[in-house]
Amino acid sequence: AIGGAIWLILTRLQASSLPERVKRLLTYGLLGLVVVTAIYVIHWHSQNYKANFTEKSEVLQTTNNRSA
Repeated sequence: AIGGAIWLILTRLQASSLPERVKRLLTYGLLGLVVVTAIYVIHWHSQNYKANFTEKSEVLQTTNNRSA
């Protein structure tokens, strides 16, 4: 959803009559926003995974019991 919205904004931005420098800076800013959003989502997902599955997981408990 975010990628589609950014693509739509970039398409309209490139067709606008703004100066090339402004278009380029806005494009870099929007692409930077995509990168920051991706990093945030990956970080959130890893924290969520650790909180939900680290000490409670059946698979991890079974593996630990077999090696002991």
